[in-house]
Amino acid sequence: MASIAIIGGGPAGYVAAITAAQQGQEVTIIDQGPLGGTCLNEGCMPTKSLLESAEVYSKVKHAGDFGIRLPSGQLEIDWNAVLLRKNNIVSTLVQGIQYLMRKNKVKVIKGAGSFVTERVLRIDTGGKQVEVTADKVIIAAGSDPISLPFAPFDGNWVIHSSQAMSLPSIPSSLLIVGGGVIGCEFASIYSRLGTKVTIVEMADQLLPGEDEDVALILHKQLESDGVTIYPSTSLKELNSEQKSAYFENENGLHEVQADYVLVSIGRKPRVNHLGLEKIGIDFSRKGITVNHQMQTNIPNIYACGDIIGGIQLAHVAFHEGAVAALNACGLESQVNYRAVPRCIYTSPEIAGVGLTEKQAREQYGDIRVGEFPFFVNGKALIANERNGKVKVLIEPQFGEILGVSIVGPHATELIGQGTVMLHAELTTETMENFIAAHPSLSEAVHEALLSAVGHAVHV
Repeated sequence: MASIAIIGGGPAGYVAAITAAQQGQEVTIIDQGPLGGTCLNEGCMPTKSLLESAEVYSKVKHAGDFGIRLPSGQLEIDWNAVLLRKNNIVSTLVQGIQYLMRKNKVKVIKGAGSFVTERVLRIDTGGKQVEVTADKVIIAAGSDPISLPFAPFDGNWVIHSSQAMSLPSIPSSLLIVGGGVIGCEFASIYSRLGTKVTIVEMADQLLPGEDEDVALILHKQLESDGVTIYPSTSLKELNSEQKSAYFENENGLHEVQADYVLVSIGRKPRVNHLGLEKIGIDFSRKGITVNHQMQTNIPNIYACGDIIGGIQLAHVAFHEGAVAALNACGLESQVNYRAVPRCIYTSPEIAGVGLTEKQAREQYGDIRVGEFPFFVNGKALIANERNGKVKVLIEPQFGEILGVSIVGPHATELIGQGTVMLHAELTTETMENFIAAHPSLSEAVHEALLSAVGHAVHV
């Protein structure tokens, strides 16, 4: 039996711990915060809880569309109850991970871990320091929000995403710096709860990693929800005394006042304070360098999750954590990034897997593109969620499915179909005679594929 120590109890760390324990190893996990990391405690789960509350509120406001009348003036938001529900969900899930640690006999030490040598870790528990010696070490220390160089987070006016989900009340106004995934999700939350939201984005579109046509559908919906969006715009100055922000674009200098400024310009690997330089691990501010086995340049040390600076998604961290643990246990495993779903929980939701249309055209040239709009999908009409479409990209010579993008109702669930198709390297020949359930939202994926090969029926 080998001993394995893991720094970090987030998605990469706790999955690595369970995987190693299942292989019969003696496992210790070290984390100074609650288990579950950023995703569970301050990211994925609590934001989705807030988004769900905003969705229910919006749905009830439009109950008349379904023939249901509400007495006027009786609809209100109990913000404290919204936050309590969010906190209860987080607490339940944290307790679930604690149970998994006990079930798999993983030792948990609460504290900040750092390297003394390649095999010895020092843990600062707050009151004392202890040392742990391990045959193998897995680093899964996560990431932190990136701050503005001229306006660091103060938690009062300039806030990051973790602070934005626990505000004492619903703000009357909110400026979001950064129109990526996090910024757009918070815009969807607060705009539907009545906040006047402004987004400033340096790129020429929201969600720069997605195709323009996909991002444009969200852009228009956010605007209809009252969000003011400034693309191709750079923030110049923040004045905390006046709570004013100054930003500039081709139309000149603008000023906006806001109750809070949410800075969502990305996250950085948490490489400091681990003693990495002391033991000679290859790393930079962009993250720790690893191979396809999640192994660092030091053979007995592995790294996974946000700390390596790759795809910063919890489900990728799950995969990397399992791969790191299997290799640390002496088994052979490699990461496979071929079919990584991208999920954005805005209203409407956006999801994608594989290549975007822009990437596919750059790599393959004249590809086939099939689209199917939700406004002709029966289930979408029934749900009153007709905004959006499915787009499928096909390589013309062999019919290989290159990518799927979905914007619309339950896109983050529907993308599972596309993920399976790409993971299995399926072609249009194998999928054309697929029988999709009717009526369902999921049949829109198959309809888009049929459109790509010229056999569309319903559009």
